[in-house]
Amino acid sequence: MSNSYTSTLMRLLAAFAILLCLSLSAQAASDKIHYTPDQIRDLGFEIAHELRCPMSVNQNLFDSGAPIASELKGQIFLMLDQGESKAEIIDFLVQRYGEKIRYQPSFSAATALLWFGPLLLLFGIIAFAVIWIREQRKHQDIKANTYE
Repeated sequence: MSNSYTSTLMRLLAAFAILLCLSLSAQAASDKIHYTPDQIRDLGFEIAHELRCPMSVNQNLFDSGAPIASELKGQIFLMLDQGESKAEIIDFLVQRYGEKIRYQPSFSAATALLWFGPLLLLFGIIAFAVIWIREQRKHQDIKANTYE
């Protein structure tokens, strides 16, 4: 009797696990965002302004007239129609074209110099200026002491 009881219990647990998985997958499929046409237009333009065109130098997707920019704008609007979020769309395009498609790259070890380079350069210039001014004052003090 205990063997059939454990067998029945295992079947119930398996059925529960299957139902739980099915409900989670159905919920994930229904988690798509439903945008209005105005929201799609505004969000699509916003994304196109934030991403760099792979073919044009210093132009975003919105301003670029390159064929690839038109294709990518179409991809953005298609994904918005399918209910994808802004983050999902940007992640998809970054996976496809690399981090260079962003105007503001995400912080990582590879982009740390981009984020901190200007600050390091500024501190270096300030340090150089302070040292140079101190040296100039030392030389002036030495000259003033030798003439007295």
